[in-house]
Amino acid sequence: MASLEDLQENCAGKTIIIVGNSSSLLNNNNRTLIDDYDIVVRINRGYQYGRSLYSEHIGSKTNILSIGVKTANQANKIIGSNVVDYILMPIIHSENLSWSNTYHVAPDAYNILKQSLGDIKPSTGISTYNFFNRFINFARLDLIGFDFFNTSALQRNQLGHIKVNDHDGVSESLFFESSHDPTKTIIHKLTLNNDLYLSNNIPIYSQINKNVVKNSK
Repeated sequence: MASLEDLQENCAGKTIIIVGNSSSLLNNNNRTLIDDYDIVVRINRGYQYGRSLYSEHIGSKTNILSIGVKTANQANKIIGSNVVDYILMPIIHSENLSWSNTYHVAPDAYNILKQSLGDIKPSTGISTYNFFNRFINFARLDLIGFDFFNTSALQRNQLGHIKVNDHDGVSESLFFESSHDPTKTIIHKLTLNNDLYLSNNIPIYSQINKNVVKNSK
């Protein structure tokens, strides 16, 4: 298993971007912006489908994958061949993974974050941000594809994002605003075309997406 010290050494003094899975990412060409960071962190299914699909929108580089799904079987399907430097597990309710490059965040870090949100279950996104913000000595830590559930819906989009009732976007937004250093951390603003957003909001496991994934290998 990887240690906290391993990740700290790997990320020290680097520029880092955490890529969320908001549908607004698919309305903008963000490849150069994202891939120019020293370290690109992706979250859950955004990595699974972002490796070959939508690369002009979400980039093609992944150094660290943050996984917050419940079961190891789900996680293994997302991770695939495991070509990332590290796998971060920021949610204590996820099953442990046996990959040697996996780091499981300590329960106290998760529980402190949960308390800071008003005892509301943290999302994988805010948990990932909290880990890097608290424990990594970075040069920059920026976010993209985060809107704190403002454009989330009950169907998964192509990046696997879905509205989850036990997360609270308002609490997470307030936590981010109170905890980040604005001279070292920003959320990149993205434009949102409502018509395109609605057309993007389709089940991730539709037959169309299955065919694209199959043909892209």
